[in-house]
Amino acid sequence: MTTVRFLPEWRHEQDGALRPGDTLRIEYDAGRLTCCRSERYGQAAWSIAAYVRFHPDEQVQSAAVSTGPAEFTIPANATRAEMWFRNTDQTGCSAWDSRYGLNYSFDVA
Repeated sequence: MTTVRFLPEWRHEQDGALRPGDTLRIEYDAGRLTCCRSERYGQAAWSIAAYVRFHPDEQVQSAAVSTGPAEFTIPANATRAEMWFRNTDQTGCSAWDSRYGLNYSFDVA
């Protein structure tokens, strides 16, 4: 398993090499995206989703990271993993963490 952590102050770090067939674990600090934080009936009505696109086939997988880490299986033919994040809430607010639209890119060994 390889872990990629998205940390405060727009830093990220990778623990291990991404390998086809292995598990990619994403740990995301929700403090990176704080714009969309509505509540409903005293409960949080927002979420942050991680999106991962595996190249060359461009398969996209997504999972929530607002309540904890997400895990993805790296496809057997993957050569690169591209990641971005979207924060939404029930009011329609939407914010992105995508390296200014370039997305975060990691090689798959």
